[in-house]
Amino acid sequence: MKIWQRRAIGILTLGGGSIGIAAAITLLLTRTNPIEWIFCIAFMAVYAWGVWCGVRLLEGQLGAERSSLRYWLAQVPAFGSPLLGYFLSSGFHTTVSVQFAPLKLNGNFLLGSTFNYSLFQPNQPWFIGVNVFAVAVAWLLARGGQQSAP
Repeated sequence: MKIWQRRAIGILTLGGGSIGIAAAITLLLTRTNPIEWIFCIAFMAVYAWGVWCGVRLLEGQLGAERSSLRYWLAQVPAFGSPLLGYFLSSGFHTTVSVQFAPLKLNGNFLLGSTFNYSLFQPNQPWFIGVNVFAVAVAWLLARGGQQSAP
């Protein structure tokens, strides 16, 4: 991996994780349901992991690509149903999804960090999506980790 790629991904990972923590804290302070607190704290932990991964990338530590790869892979899926929904992005996302009943193709992008969750919400539609940007970053990290291996 080229140094500029490592730095760009490191900054995006570190900054996105920091913004995600701030967003999760803001959401946590507005919630009254303890189950929602658990979700917010869980997402804060994931974003804290992103901060740690970003620092490791920027410092050029051994194995930083591998831990960051896992962090970015956690951002690839997006799905929702009346039972459970999940979406996570850190720093930037470009997501393509297909919604069922009614059938609809959606696209979304955002500079910043966001997360969504749902649990037992019967009005939620069925959809499945992919964060294309996270796939590209994960591919770069996987490729870069293989090139830097002895």
